[in-house]
Amino acid sequence: MLVEDDALVRLVTAGELRDAGLTVIEAASAQEAYDAIVAGLHVDVVFTDVRTEGTLDGYELARMLKAERPGLAVILTSGHLDGSVAALVAPFLAKPYSVETVIQLIQAQFANEAS
Repeated sequence: MLVEDDALVRLVTAGELRDAGLTVIEAASAQEAYDAIVAGLHVDVVFTDVRTEGTLDGYELARMLKAERPGLAVILTSGHLDGSVAALVAPFLAKPYSVETVIQLIQAQFANEAS
């Protein structure tokens, strides 16, 4: 699941991930993502911007999902924050990023689960 409130960034990133062969579900806010997952939507990984519109941000989304669904991989991203604090909760990728780097992080999350 890709969580990004900037529609253009979400559109481009989702398209590139799909072009790489991944199935992508999009959410425009952390709250939208959380509500869908709690309602039973199955996702393997959540790639979320830290700053999203609404009262729930990506950092809090990651904390909640890690507590409620410990096996769910979460990756945080931001173009505005130093990732040192975010990396305490989940792997962090600074913007701008390449889709190849996103895919490598996703693959690393699954490799960590397998070991």
